[in-house]
Amino acid sequence: MNNALLEIGTEHLPARFLLPTLEQLKNNAAAILREHRLKYVSLRTFGTYRKLVLEITDLASVAEDIQKEVKGPPAKLLKDESGNYTPQAAGFAAKNGLKPSQLVTVETDKGPFIFAKVKIKGEKTQKLLPAVFTEIIKSLNFPKNMVWEESGFHFARPIRSLLALYGDKVVKFELAGVKSGRNTYPLISFGRKPIRINTPQDYTETLKNQPQPILADIEERRHALIKTVEACAAALGYKADLDESLITETLSFTEHPVALSGDMDIRFLTLPRELITTVLKTQLRMFPVVNEDGELQPHFIAVRDGVSDNQNEVRTGFKNVMTARFTDAVFFYENDLKTGLDAMRNKLAGVNFIDGMGNMLEKSERVEKLACKIADKLNLKQEEKAAIKEAAHYAYADLTGGVVYEFSELQGYMGGVYAEKTGKNKHSAKAMGEFYYPLTASSALPFTIEGSVVSLAGKMDSLAANFAMGQIPSGSEDPYALRRQAMGAVRIIAENNFDISIKEIVAMADELLPRANEHAAELEDFLWQRLANILEAQGSTQDEIAALRNTDKSPTSLLAAAEALKQYRNSESLASVGQSAKRVGNILKKGQLAQTGEIDASLFECEEEENLFKALTEIEAQIAPKLGLDTTEGYCAILKALAAFELPLNNFFDKVMVNAEDEKIRHNRINMLGRINGILTGTVADISKLQKRG
Repeated sequence: MNNALLEIGTEHLPARFLLPTLEQLKNNAAAILREHRLKYVSLRTFGTYRKLVLEITDLASVAEDIQKEVKGPPAKLLKDESGNYTPQAAGFAAKNGLKPSQLVTVETDKGPFIFAKVKIKGEKTQKLLPAVFTEIIKSLNFPKNMVWEESGFHFARPIRSLLALYGDKVVKFELAGVKSGRNTYPLISFGRKPIRINTPQDYTETLKNQPQPILADIEERRHALIKTVEACAAALGYKADLDESLITETLSFTEHPVALSGDMDIRFLTLPRELITTVLKTQLRMFPVVNEDGELQPHFIAVRDGVSDNQNEVRTGFKNVMTARFTDAVFFYENDLKTGLDAMRNKLAGVNFIDGMGNMLEKSERVEKLACKIADKLNLKQEEKAAIKEAAHYAYADLTGGVVYEFSELQGYMGGVYAEKTGKNKHSAKAMGEFYYPLTASSALPFTIEGSVVSLAGKMDSLAANFAMGQIPSGSEDPYALRRQAMGAVRIIAENNFDISIKEIVAMADELLPRANEHAAELEDFLWQRLANILEAQGSTQDEIAALRNTDKSPTSLLAAAEALKQYRNSESLASVGQSAKRVGNILKKGQLAQTGEIDASLFECEEEENLFKALTEIEAQIAPKLGLDTTEGYCAILKALAAFELPLNNFFDKVMVNAEDEKIRHNRINMLGRINGILTGTVADISKLQKRG
């Protein structure tokens, strides 16, 4: 067995393409090798913005043999009346390299047919690899493609070289006008003098041993990047802010990362911290420098690809670009402060929200009203309500500011900064800074009650408005990130223990829209699905989730009820009561009778009715103190109490005909079952939905 190597040498790939492409290259290669029956021990992908590399370890020298059944003529044509093989059978056998005696008869859905069992020998790997490597390269997809040569081949960037080896031999093929060979190439700044690779095992070491080393292995490059950045910071007497996303991005635009530091004007440190780090990391791809307490220092660390003789000139170039960007940031920031939040908020009238749902100023007004309604519902303190009202009033104001126009990721944060700088309530300023939290489905929620309420209001207005206009996510399509906003809304309610059900919060948001939301039920389902995802992630089964679905509880209560269900699922008594609950529900559906809830004990005709009524009153008395607690312990106590329905319910159904001829007796029995049904389906969950476990 030999190792194999494929390197696709390209022009400069966008940094965001590299890691997804390498993952795709690995998955596609595994599938294509499997299709060609080529076994191997392992494969890995690595590379740089100019080199996409696939390495296959211990690739078999030949493809696996396979057995194939080939269908022939009907079985009646196998032999003639004399018992001799027919010409048709002999011809079919010869065509498949067999003797007629090796043919078999197989029964099919269309009757018996002659079959040839053919062994197909695997081809040599060296012969297969040209087609395999070509197929692997063609299988790669990108967000954007280029066409640069006559054949019209599509790829993210023009392919300039193909290195293909199996052992010490070149795998010869041609694609997009480029012939494969054993050469790769140095860093761009070192020209196009070829680097010869003798075997796949030599690849990474050969590149590392060049006058200007290339670190093709990503983990090795990561280690080198962190080391060079940390050394630069240490030379300044400080530490580097090693942001993981910036490290990953830097790895994707360097082959030999070399860090160098520079100074920045001290006046730039008067800018808000997140604005400084955003300019450095997002716009300039530079690492901030901090002291032991994490405070920003007037330095930066930039990374270039390779070492050159003019490092001071490179440092000066980096500093000039950095100074220009920060000068712009200072201008936008100071201009926003002069404009003020009130003026910025008024400009929202010129910013469209959704056609049919008004502009952003009108949205801002709705969010303010909704936030106040939520605060009232939660019975918050007056000072909390005041901060919530102010935060919601200005929540979207920074969208018209210069800083957020340049750095959209700072929306919310900058509003909080402006509020703090202009003397607004410190709690409302904090809430404005947290307004867009969580930024992803699983990231941090707002840390304050004020921020949580205002963020919830903003998300619910966006969801209700989009649904009202029919802009409902389907499949993978979600251009307005409504799934993320819905998950954020549900998490805010659940993790803050807000006593608001999904139905309530949807109704509160819908009430403020300029038009009726005909899709309110769909929005409830949409939010519920997010909650169901949380329940499933925490171990709830599908039938447990279904049992909780129609109980009008808050997400916090539902999570507590879900935990209680998990703890009591294996109770045989509860399982039996669950089966009886199904029967109760079916009888009530068929009866179509009004359930007044009033039960007249004088109408009981047998002991089974009396015992069931006694059990009902005792259970109601037991669970009454637990209702409204909305805790796992409380729900467990209720489930334990419900198990007492097992014997009286079973006896009732064995002995009593619910649909008695006497209308008063029939109504009385229906009313008693209706009251029991309310307990079995509404106190913790609809236990009739629980599936019986074997």
